[in-house]
Amino acid sequence: MIADDVTGATDVAAALRRAGLRTLLSLTVDIGERVTDADAVVIGLKTRSAAMPDAVSQSLAALAALRRAGADTYYLKYCSTFDSTAEGNIGPVTEALAAELGVRLVVTTPGAPMHGRTVYRGHLFVGDDLLHETHMREHPITPMLDSSVPRLLAPQVRGEVGMLPLETVRDGAPAVRSGMAAAESAGVAHLVIDAVSEQDLATVAEAVEDAVLLAGSAGLIGAIALRGSGSGTAPQHPPKGRTAIIAGSCSRRTLEQIARFHDSGQPSHRLVAQPGERATDLVATALAWWDGQPDGASALVYSSSAAEQRDARIPDAGALYEEAAARIAVGLVERGVRRMVIAGGETSGAVVDALGVRTAVVGGEAAVGAPWIHEPALDLHLVLKSGNFGTPDLFVDVAESGAVS
Repeated sequence: MIADDVTGATDVAAALRRAGLRTLLSLTVDIGERVTDADAVVIGLKTRSAAMPDAVSQSLAALAALRRAGADTYYLKYCSTFDSTAEGNIGPVTEALAAELGVRLVVTTPGAPMHGRTVYRGHLFVGDDLLHETHMREHPITPMLDSSVPRLLAPQVRGEVGMLPLETVRDGAPAVRSGMAAAESAGVAHLVIDAVSEQDLATVAEAVEDAVLLAGSAGLIGAIALRGSGSGTAPQHPPKGRTAIIAGSCSRRTLEQIARFHDSGQPSHRLVAQPGERATDLVATALAWWDGQPDGASALVYSSSAAEQRDARIPDAGALYEEAAARIAVGLVERGVRRMVIAGGETSGAVVDALGVRTAVVGGEAAVGAPWIHEPALDLHLVLKSGNFGTPDLFVDVAESGAVS
């Protein structure tokens, strides 16, 4: 698997681990010539909002690493809300991988019913709402102003985009295979497939069992993994201990999780930059605040805010807060913290880069799609959470589960 950000990588790794596959998560393309003792390998990149040529070159490097490691089936994992711009990066990366592998037709679907993402008539729903009617309309990096996956994908690609409707999926795997063959014969290069239930994904998984390259969210690859035969070993959970929660996502669910943490009476510190302030200033204040908390107390540090609360006077505020979060994480590890939850894809990417996390073993899930991963060199246990994932009580639950009685 090649994932376009680190939270997406942990999401797909969780789906594989849930199906009983021993899963190695790598946050670098340097995975060695051969991966042993793993049923699946996930390479997590930071290409979702990168410049398109960089996203393509990094993805091709990941593909080359997986081929050297002996992989024979490949999956491009993108966000279940199809986060991208008119230029990409989902389409260009898909086409580059397909060209390298000699694949003419790529089946793609962001459908992930477990996460409330469904596709009907090619339109992507988040719960009961069309994508463009949700908070994703106001995403600071990739605002989603349309809900039609074929329309979103078409400007990004050279090849023709087609759609396979739900009726075909409900007719079973042979009908899906026939639809795929007909689409390929008609010159379709990207085939968006409807899916509104886990059974729909299971049908598609059966139909594509011989495919070399697929693309989508964690939903389809999770259904494919359930058809395989993994090791069946039980996933591990981290030991108890003090938990640091660092949140940078401005998604509605992360804001709910922060509010619940406040309401529970547990300590939190908000990063609020003033014009001209540097990341080092924010870091020093946050770490001084942390040092003043009771020994063993879990706590939250966050820059997340609703759209109307963001200060337009601060250019590149996102980059500033990501740098601060990364440096704070380093400071917390230096202070002995070994359990962390990081909320937000860009924030997670900055943190793992700063900590030097390269490979990790995937363990049990703190929330659906948000597993604990263990980095053995630092003996560090992390949850890298997509902003939209987890129940409103996730931060509270993780803090309480780590409490030492």
